[in-house]
Amino acid sequence: MSSKIRIPLAFIDPVIGDLGAPPESLKFIENEKSTLINALRSSFPDVEFVSYDIRDPVDVQAFLNAEGNAVGYIVVTLNSLMGFIDPIVRSGKPVIIIAEAYAGAGEYMLGISKALSEGYPVIGISTRDLASQAVITSVRYLVALARLRMSKVLFVVSPSLKSHLYWQFGPNTDMYSVFRLIQSITGVTPIIMDANEFRARFFDKVSDEEADEWASKWVKYAEAVYDDSMDEIRNSAKLYIAMRNAVKELGVNAVAVDCIVLYNTGLLRAWPCLGYMQLWYDGIIPICEADPYATVPILIAKYLFNRNGFVVNVGVDEERGEFIYHHCYAPTNPHGGDKPEVPYIITKAHLGTKHASVHVRLPTNEPVTIVGFNPEERLLTIHVSKSVSNEYSPQACATKLIGSGNASNVVRNWKWRGGWHRVVIYGDFRKELEEFARLLGLRVLHEDL
Repeated sequence: MSSKIRIPLAFIDPVIGDLGAPPESLKFIENEKSTLINALRSSFPDVEFVSYDIRDPVDVQAFLNAEGNAVGYIVVTLNSLMGFIDPIVRSGKPVIIIAEAYAGAGEYMLGISKALSEGYPVIGISTRDLASQAVITSVRYLVALARLRMSKVLFVVSPSLKSHLYWQFGPNTDMYSVFRLIQSITGVTPIIMDANEFRARFFDKVSDEEADEWASKWVKYAEAVYDDSMDEIRNSAKLYIAMRNAVKELGVNAVAVDCIVLYNTGLLRAWPCLGYMQLWYDGIIPICEADPYATVPILIAKYLFNRNGFVVNVGVDEERGEFIYHHCYAPTNPHGGDKPEVPYIITKAHLGTKHASVHVRLPTNEPVTIVGFNPEERLLTIHVSKSVSNEYSPQACATKLIGSGNASNVVRNWKWRGGWHRVVIYGDFRKELEEFARLLGLRVLHEDL
């Protein structure tokens, strides 16, 4: 589903400088290079790291010419002061700078401060230990960015919406051009299929026997079943198998079904909620309501933190200082493991008018980061709350995670162009998302601060 990631490393390592001179400087440089490369290959065995020595201006240009198609660059400063960081930063590519704390610090401090003041997509770390966890984390940003740029997402939508998404008509230009805008910012490639084609190629080919098998499994392993329609659960199983087969055949990383529109218009009479819960165990990323904005934070959560993020509507109780994060599905393994962490209930929702929903009793007493993406304003919105409880009630969506935090600030800072949806990620990832946003050229708004 994805080709091997290739990331270039530019070692700024002149043999004479603040570090010292040969032969000792050469020994030191080779030792530090080996330390870092071995640590990276151990931490990222599926990534190809290609190293270059930058020792004079000709080397800088040769590096940029050779690696012009790279997703970004890792620059490692081992000696100072030559100013070789500047032309690499000015390539405009995302750059991770790793500096050896002694001789590499001068090149790093002068280079990164200038780059940040001029708005370039750069982050960095200076350390005595080039194999430290902080170094590995900084490189993980670039690996995640590469995975994001290589991602393909299948959007299953109505025939009319597919037409509008392909052709940028005048009315509602934001909606019709959003896929191209997101692709230009993140590199994520949308694969748009209308529901009639999806039904004919995948959904209608699923046998009743295969669907019954999955429906029976879901019922068996549910903590409870409060839905009186096995036909709806069986249709959800059929849709799950169809989504899984489509992802495999088309070679995409994620699938997004415009469920409400397709179900209510009769184009696809099956809800994806149970199937979305299952897809995580197949290594497939699901996205509710074919929401292209939510697609980006969900992919980032998986590639950067190995967390299974999920779409929610955000309800607020300002009197209690609480959020009600609700939707009709959530992963049973939100921390990203390969086994279920929490139980689920198959239930009706929206006052009994929607079938085959999932109430997941999500983990509590830990921080959650809530992320929105607003591509028109190149903005990532973030707030952090503490998961305190789950509510089961008939109104609205089935899964309701209660978060405690500064609800009033979030209401007043809400950016309407990002929509109502947000993505829940288990853990407090403010700092990491800020740094990753910088590599994407995005601004960050902390809604709760």
